[in-house]
Amino acid sequence: MPACSNCGGRICKGDVKCFTCEISLVKVKSKAEANLERFKLGVTIMFFICLALTLASMFFDFGFSFGKCAAATVILHFVKMSAVQMLESRGNS
Repeated sequence: MPACSNCGGRICKGDVKCFTCEISLVKVKSKAEANLERFKLGVTIMFFICLALTLASMFFDFGFSFGKCAAATVILHFVKMSAVQMLESRGNS
């Protein structure tokens, strides 16, 4: 069982505040963290769209070439992984 960071009292899984000291346990996200999560979601959506276009470009002749789509997919994958790492590093501190 986790302990309260303020008083050291035991905290159950569904508790939103400490039973002993009445401190709130709900973490409030900063504006920067919320913006970073939105950025990660947008890049993830663009990644899957680009991945679908890459697969479609292998079978159909319309749209962009396979090389351009594959390069964009790889770049978006690296951007997405970078956003995930930035979110994890902010969450640990």
